[in-house]
Amino acid sequence: MMKLILIRHGQSEANLANLFTGWYDSPLTDQGKADAYQAGCLLKAANIHVDVAYSSLLSRAIQTSYFVLSAMDQLYVPYQKNWRLNGRHYGALEGHNKSAMKEKYGEDQVHAWRRTYDVRPPVDPAGIQDPRYAHLDQGSLRAGESLKDTLERLAPYWQDELAPALKSGKNVLIVGHGNGLRALVKYIENISDDAIEGVEIPNAQPIVYDLNSDLEIRSRQILKSE
Repeated sequence: MMKLILIRHGQSEANLANLFTGWYDSPLTDQGKADAYQAGCLLKAANIHVDVAYSSLLSRAIQTSYFVLSAMDQLYVPYQKNWRLNGRHYGALEGHNKSAMKEKYGEDQVHAWRRTYDVRPPVDPAGIQDPRYAHLDQGSLRAGESLKDTLERLAPYWQDELAPALKSGKNVLIVGHGNGLRALVKYIENISDDAIEGVEIPNAQPIVYDLNSDLEIRSRQILKSE
């Protein structure tokens, strides 16, 4: 039985300021660092080890990975960063205050952009002009994604890298983002397009799946502090 561990990054400075993030880079707050370390402590206390770890290219996920693995005494495990694990790209909303965007566009419209499966936010091509993505085909990047787009971007990495690692018997840790992990949870749990609107991924709370050799879920638990 293999374990898949999903962790959303700890609280970021942008979370604290109530900003849309997505691909907008924002480091962890001190609270976020502490919460990430505590997530690793929870995994260690549960006698869970990881064989390989993955994260997005964004600072808050990279920092969270470090604190989690440090708390587990597993900083030595192989660790890969990949853009396909980035959060959902919020287009022209990135870096803007959520309350201000509700005032500008209306609460219903912002809710549709945030929670529905296939509604895209306004596009901002400048949002992908970053040195960390310079090696990618710019025409293949969406500067404003729906959750469906996010899943379509993530799925090849699941099929080519993550699923094979699990099928080889490895316990896999993925440190990602709220909407990126929502997309992945939708995929592996076969959640409907409508039901995914209500799914929340909390910061720095490990979601642990036990999977069989066919990657079917045998159990699922969320580790929380007392």
